[in-house]
Amino acid sequence: MKTAHPLLPFWDDRLPDARATMFCLPHAGGGASAYREWVRASPTLDVQPVQLPGREQLIGRPGIDRMPELASLVGEMIADMAPRPFVLFGHSMGGAIAAEVTAWLEHGGYPPPALLVVSARPPVNQARPEPGESEDEWLVRRVLAMGGTPAGLLEDPEMRELFLGAIRTDMRLLRDYAPAFGRLSVPLLALGGTEDDVTESRLAAWQDHFTAPIRVRMFSGGHFYLRQHREDVLAAVQDSLTESLAGRKTVHGT
Repeated sequence: MKTAHPLLPFWDDRLPDARATMFCLPHAGGGASAYREWVRASPTLDVQPVQLPGREQLIGRPGIDRMPELASLVGEMIADMAPRPFVLFGHSMGGAIAAEVTAWLEHGGYPPPALLVVSARPPVNQARPEPGESEDEWLVRRVLAMGGTPAGLLEDPEMRELFLGAIRTDMRLLRDYAPAFGRLSVPLLALGGTEDDVTESRLAAWQDHFTAPIRVRMFSGGHFYLRQHREDVLAAVQDSLTESLAGRKTVHGT
């Protein structure tokens, strides 16, 4: 059995009889702990949160603000550690990273995920600072609008600076992000919240980057809808994975 990897803080807490392993990438400013309650929440999915450099137990490692470098780092870990089959899941910023890691694997000749899941993340950024608005003001406004951070945390100058210091790297990563790949052949499930500004039509724009029809599923709630719909999200992933694996068997004639 492979030993734990620095990017996989919960690797030792595995489900050996799970149908597939699901690697989960966090939102901007978030860490692997965002998915802590997902570990062992599904009897069929071995959920493995991915820790990115510069946060939580990897706080001493510099954060990465270039997508090719980050996709390569995570891709190499996946290529080395992933059992088969596996799923890549990314929420918000994590969705963009998961898509780029999938491209890195597919273009590098490594086994790709059986399913890619992108949550609350369109393929191209649209939000920009308003005229005269500083980047920090824009960051605070965006974070509060998404509903993932208590307003009181950002009103305290010391806590505000600590938070913004952690999230600035992620914003540099995303500022001008657009998919660097052409069209991927893996199945895609796109998830979102009905009250989020990442609308169903914006999620559907991922279709331009995939050869097979993508699936879009919406849940009630805002940007962090998945916190109140964890079980339903995991069930939706399992359903799409089942369809993906059945389609793969059909293609290979088994």
